Amino acid sequence: MHQDIGSILNGKKRPFSNTKRSERSQLHLKLCYFLLFSFVLLLLPAIVPAADEPGTEQRVSKEKIAIFDFENLSGAEDVLTHVMPAVTGLMKSKGFDLQDEESLNDFLIKERVRTTGYISRELALKMEKELNVTAVLLGTIYTFSMGSNPQLGLSARLVDSSTGEILWSEYASATGDDFTSLLGLGTLHSMEELLPVVMDRVFASFSIEPPLKVSEETYRIAVMPFLNKTELKERGMIPSYMFIAELFKNSHYVPVEFGEVRSAIVKTRIRDRGEVDYRSIAGISESLNVDGILVGAVELYSDGRETGSAPAVVISARLIDARKNRILWCDSHQMNGDEDVSILDFGKIRSVDKVAYKVISQLIKKMEKTEWK
Repeated sequence: MHQDIGSILNGKKRPFSNTKRSERSQLHLKLCYFLLFSFVLLLLPAIVPAADEPGTEQRVSKEKIAIFDFENLSGAEDVLTHVMPAVTGLMKSKGFDLQDEESLNDFLIKERVRTTGYISRELALKMEKELNVTAVLLGTIYTFSMGSNPQLGLSARLVDSSTGEILWSEYASATGDDFTSLLGLGTLHSMEELLPVVMDRVFASFSIEPPLKVSEETYRIAVMPFLNKTELKERGMIPSYMFIAELFKNSHYVPVEFGEVRSAIVKTRIRDRGEVDYRSIAGISESLNVDGILVGAVELYSDGRETGSAPAVVISARLIDARKNRILWCDSHQMNGDEDVSILDFGKIRSVDKVAYKVISQLIKKMEKTEWK
């Protein structure tokens, strides 16, 4: 026994240590294989192309957007030469594939499309089939001025080409003087400075996915062209587009794309703005499957330039229950740009479209209290 222990201590016999060393080596080898296998698994998503995943190639290729020229209600000339390149550039920077202009123009000529401020579901479906676009981007320019105090106000919305439903909508407006600080610094003196700021505000929330709304708690609304009681042209469409933009952001309402409303107006032969009779209500309700119809009038829309006063707007609106042929709500609201002014002109609204949008926001807040029962 003494001999065995001595020989082991002298390194002549180490059967137990050799066995342990062998086990450790095997364990280390297995660990190395495991780590190598795990590393390969982690690299697989990067090695395998995304197109190899089921449905991935189709999903990416569908993110193709067609951009219509925005509707110009500002009265100014050469507006689109400034606005549309900025819109296109922003959409490209967001990584979307855009329909080429030549093919889009050929399609619009073939379909005899004259107005690009709205789109019907029928036309949207044709664009999906023939041009393979996911959605159509539309917009409206309300104010455009390149004077010493540049002004720009617009809204935009994205319409699903497969359903004709609105996926996204936003509004923004600003003037160069809005950015003037206490020391008189920061003022934007040109449209080249103002344009990218307003564009960033409009498209900051851009999404191809619509907001989640509980269908049982929402009402589908058709916004009609408003009656224009002013001496200025096309002022009746301004509140219509603004109502659509603001209703879209409200969790209680789902506005119908105006192109569909326009198709229903033609179908039911409605001629008068600001009014709908019982026959027209029934026709629109059946055609658009809406819960409510919004009509109204522009009583005043003044930028105040001729009189040297603040911009002022007066709008009246009525919400009609399309199922029961009754008026659910009616109200009017007036406002001028100086109403919220505090010290040193803070709170002053310098553009008439921004005053109009605030008027409409206030009307919708009142309309939210409507009882549909």
